[in-house]
Amino acid sequence: MSTNRLPKSRESTDRIKANKVVEYFHSREHAILAEYLELKKKLPKDARKIDPFEIIPFEDDYDEAENGIICRPGRGDRSEYGALGNAVARIALAPIRSNLPVWGSYVDGKVFHTREKENSGLLPLRSFRSDPVLVVSINWADSGPGISWPVHYYISWIPYYERYVVTASYDSDDVEGYLDVTIGDLPEGVEIEGDLKNVIKNHWDRDAMYLQGWADCINEGIVKDPWAWREEISWGYDDEGNEACFAEEEETEELDD
Repeated sequence: MSTNRLPKSRESTDRIKANKVVEYFHSREHAILAEYLELKKKLPKDARKIDPFEIIPFEDDYDEAENGIICRPGRGDRSEYGALGNAVARIALAPIRSNLPVWGSYVDGKVFHTREKENSGLLPLRSFRSDPVLVVSINWADSGPGISWPVHYYISWIPYYERYVVTASYDSDDVEGYLDVTIGDLPEGVEIEGDLKNVIKNHWDRDAMYLQGWADCINEGIVKDPWAWREEISWGYDDEGNEACFAEEEETEELDD
């Protein structure tokens, strides 16, 4: 088997038995996944009339463990599609949600962390277990002592729809409006140095013209050389903080002289 072949889901052996166990996904989760993956033909009949873009606030008494993971409101003025991508990410990352990056603080005599709200409720019990695989985790920069900006990238197999989804997880919702976002989906048989690499690079390249290349690799995950991927991006600033476009112009002028 190719070393680039990623593992699929396996039958759960450590799941606590409960009264309600869903084979794959709840109806609302099906509506969300089919919409994001553009696979509406695979929608079960009972999910076809559900609005996948409906955003339900945390204050609502909706029970995700009983009825499935849904779209939640994000920070600031975020689009419905952002909420949809976040819901897909939370479905995919559910088995490891307690291991995702988190930022904590101490305010008014109380300890607070950024995933308190999302991690406080129970999750649906499924008849399968599909653990996300860490692709790579990076630190964009350190903005102060002990203040880093980590991003963890995972790839997760979505059974029934037979697709992989690629997600990015932050310790703060400052960047995306959500802690977890979906940045792409891929077919079975994907290779690490092929389309998976392009999905990650596209995420970096989105705002690269305003940024300096990320500072550190926290965990190489399944990527052989993350720094080589980094070097393929046209960052707006070099590692010394100079605007890259001006540096290139200066070099050209020196050659002309």
